Amino acid sequence: MKKALFVVTALVLMAVSPGFAQFSWQLYDFGTGPFDGNNNYSPINYPHGIGNLPSPGMLGEGGEGFDLEGFNYARVGNTIHLSLTNSFGLSGYSTGWDRSYGLGDIFFGVNGSQNQFAINVASGQLYSVDSYLGIPDAPGTYHGTSIADQVGAWRVDEGTNLGAINSEHTFWEGLEQNPMQGNGDTHVFEFAFDVSLLGQFADFSSIAFSTTIECGNDLIQKAYPAVPEPGTILLLGLGAIGLGFARRHRK
Repeated sequence: MKKALFVVTALVLMAVSPGFAQFSWQLYDFGTGPFDGNNNYSPINYPHGIGNLPSPGMLGEGGEGFDLEGFNYARVGNTIHLSLTNSFGLSGYSTGWDRSYGLGDIFFGVNGSQNQFAINVASGQLYSVDSYLGIPDAPGTYHGTSIADQVGAWRVDEGTNLGAINSEHTFWEGLEQNPMQGNGDTHVFEFAFDVSLLGQFADFSSIAFSTTIECGNDLIQKAYPAVPEPGTILLLGLGAIGLGFARRHRK
């Protein structure tokens, strides 16, 4: 019984603890908080950690100031929902390099392809991609390194504008502590669009996303089946299992 109660208690604590604080989603409810495993993880092995030296960190800056912190995807009927969480909004400023580094577009492809489409986060426009730009040759970036090759696409170069999609930008001040620059600021970008905008690729079985920062300091790569099981449903299911086990054990 103690084990079952521990499971239920842990789930409750997860739901009310600061790291899982309730977040007010605007377009789709992805669960209790905007962060996920990408908060302190990148598929690239950066030599000094995510967001840190040599790019763009100087004079002790970096870290949270250039950190991608979460990504979500869901499909409900014919509507695709996405969210992206970071600590800097549309750009992160480096005092050491005296310049800002812009957030990249959200690229995605279906059925094993990559970079077929992209969302311009700033304008909320969806594009069919013909060509894209990688990390630029600028001070404080990973341009010309193996990391830039691994990061890949940053911004759309040429393509067809498929139109504006639903978008929301929520700013959550001081939500996450930033050891590098004081209290961190959390930005959440949400998007929703009808799958018909993908044209001949609307009937897909899998979809994969990637997004980065102009300096190349972090990268999110996520892949999903066409209709993934929402994390909220999974969490509720685990809670129900724990409660059921506790009741059965008590009987």
